[in-house]
Amino acid sequence: MKNLILLLMAFFVLATSADAQKKKPKTKKKAVAAKVVTVTPPSKVDAMFNARFAKMGEITDKKWTKNYSGNYIVKYKNSDGLNQMVEYKADGSFIKSDVEMNISNVPENLRTAISTQYPGAELKSVHYMETGHVKPYYKTVVTVDGADKNLLVSEDGTITDAS
Repeated sequence: MKNLILLLMAFFVLATSADAQKKKPKTKKKAVAAKVVTVTPPSKVDAMFNARFAKMGEITDKKWTKNYSGNYIVKYKNSDGLNQMVEYKADGSFIKSDVEMNISNVPENLRTAISTQYPGAELKSVHYMETGHVKPYYKTVVTVDGADKNLLVSEDGTITDAS
């Protein structure tokens, strides 16, 4: 009888410790989207934006935000219906502009330059970039042999950087 009780106790201890070692499934936390807070830019910044893009007429869908550097960013649809982002310093000085282009509207010289240097490459995205002290250029992503490649291409079709 004594051995039976010891045997049952040993079985109970082993069963309990084995159950404690089973890993419980982790519950996944839902990702929470970062909240974008719209801001009102200083009058200097708004005036510089309006002066630079006056030829586009009244832009009604402007959304101003502020980045971690303290610069003001405005996003809107331009007169061609393309998404555009423009960034200014707080003093109103222009930093950069980024226009997300439709692949179907990419200039022919850009297509020719890419297909000449990278035969069979497929354009995935094209952004027309303007920065303060650099000539405008195209920032592109192409797929070459199944791998994505980032290219910087000047307006005349010269590929200046490939990474």
